[in-house]
Amino acid sequence: MIYIKRFFSLLLLLIVVFSCSQPKEQDDKIKILFIGNSYTYYNSTPELLKALIKEKFPEQIVETQLISGGGMTLADHWKNESTKETIRTGEWDYVILQEQSNLGMGVIIDHNTYFGQTDLFYDHARKFDAEIIKSGAKTVFLMTWSVRNQPQEQAILTHAYATIAKELEAIVAPVGLVWDKMRTNPKIDLYADDGGHPSPMGSYLVATTLYGTLMGENPLGLSGVITGNRLSNSGELLEDKELLVNLSDEETQLIQEASWEVAKTMQNPSDHLDFKRPEPSYTIPVIAQGEPIELKNIIGKWYGTSTYGSDYLGQIMEVNDVEGKPEVSLSFFSPHAKDQMRVDSSVIKGDQLILTLYDSLRTRNSEVCISLSGSNMEGILKSSGNIQIYKHLYFSKKPSLNEIDLSVLELLMESFQSNIVKEGYAKAALKHYKQYSKLISETYKPEEFYLNAVGYNLLRDEKVNDALNYFQLAMIYYPESINTYQSYAEALILAGQKDKALAVYMNAYELAKKSGDENLAFIEDNLNKLKKNISVDFEGEGSPPPPPPPSH
Repeated sequence: MIYIKRFFSLLLLLIVVFSCSQPKEQDDKIKILFIGNSYTYYNSTPELLKALIKEKFPEQIVETQLISGGGMTLADHWKNESTKETIRTGEWDYVILQEQSNLGMGVIIDHNTYFGQTDLFYDHARKFDAEIIKSGAKTVFLMTWSVRNQPQEQAILTHAYATIAKELEAIVAPVGLVWDKMRTNPKIDLYADDGGHPSPMGSYLVATTLYGTLMGENPLGLSGVITGNRLSNSGELLEDKELLVNLSDEETQLIQEASWEVAKTMQNPSDHLDFKRPEPSYTIPVIAQGEPIELKNIIGKWYGTSTYGSDYLGQIMEVNDVEGKPEVSLSFFSPHAKDQMRVDSSVIKGDQLILTLYDSLRTRNSEVCISLSGSNMEGILKSSGNIQIYKHLYFSKKPSLNEIDLSVLELLMESFQSNIVKEGYAKAALKHYKQYSKLISETYKPEEFYLNAVGYNLLRDEKVNDALNYFQLAMIYYPESINTYQSYAEALILAGQKDKALAVYMNAYELAKKSGDENLAFIEDNLNKLKKNISVDFEGEGSPPPPPPPSH
């Protein structure tokens, strides 16, 4: 009996010892879900983190997944049911949330852009955290960094991330603080060429900070040369492996030391540092109190200027009396067009004329509050959304503003539209810009960039014939620009006019040959394809479509 007891005691001891010597099942695998945007998929940050963990813990199974999209906010991600389903069913250990670089919201006042509005960020951080906690995972906030030329904005980001992480008792990976510590080091260049996205060195800093935060380990001594899979902008792994980062020993050590120095101070939710909320660098504009408005006193046309669009010369507001109620039209004028806003409602309330607008060009709704002071009116236009926009508008009864007579400009635009129907766009445009030059007393022609941008936007919208008009005008105004011929030829091909496209592209080739253009071989290759009557997609498409101009 004694031997039996001893046997079972020994067996129990062996079981305990054996079980203690085996790693726990959850320690064998670590699963990390990233939810973010280009700040995370640049240089494959999840792959970098995975490589660092695997280097230190070779037996560890590490699985990462990224859900992303260019410029996506947490509010955008929350709209995708598949993202929430991935959280619920993925059995993740950590879900890393990276908000858009301006915290998902911004404020534009006239021509200046600010950020620091946290309402949208906090709202969706709380929603995601609830889902993450319910799934059994831990929430991690990836504190982002300020852009290169706005280092003072780091205080806003730091306060926002630390505050919400403390409220939710979540983990915060203090990438922005490490970044701020290293940004002035001449040996470390954290930014890509655009001054916002991370360079490979910047992404390595993100990965080492995440490593220190999640693993509770100093990354010092880990490799700064990592090969892995690139990620698409939606977070999918691309097939071929390639060199993701290739840092010198000195660069690697500097980043690792800085990452751990900051990360170790924020290891637990209770360790969050309290950061003072920065004073906002802007003041939301409010409308000045004016005189009580009577409809009979504001009937007629009002001429003015605004900050609504950088390309606009001015605007005209016309107020009519329709059965005792105001009916208002509002048009903005650029050198190229008259953009008429859709006024959905107009009402007088005390000392304000309040308009509700829809801008089809920018697809947004706005509210305009206008006050009256003598023979002048002043207004503030407000558009809400991820970006809150405030623009000042000024009106008077005088049509001449900034040496331009808006009443004449209005007639000029009406004549332009009429001539397009009669003579075609190119002839009408040439006549219009000549008349406009007389109005402003100086020679004016539309920029090549503007014409090219509008043309490509029209191609994108499958309005090929309209695009041809703009490309043709660009070719007329800029006959020495090879790009204008290439763009026009491309549009002609899409319009099915290959013979004409061949003649235009031949001009581009001759011009490139004459000027010794560096793209001559490329142009000649496309020309040969055209000659063989091959359907051409223009490898590289001549010049990539530029972004649309700001106001038209």
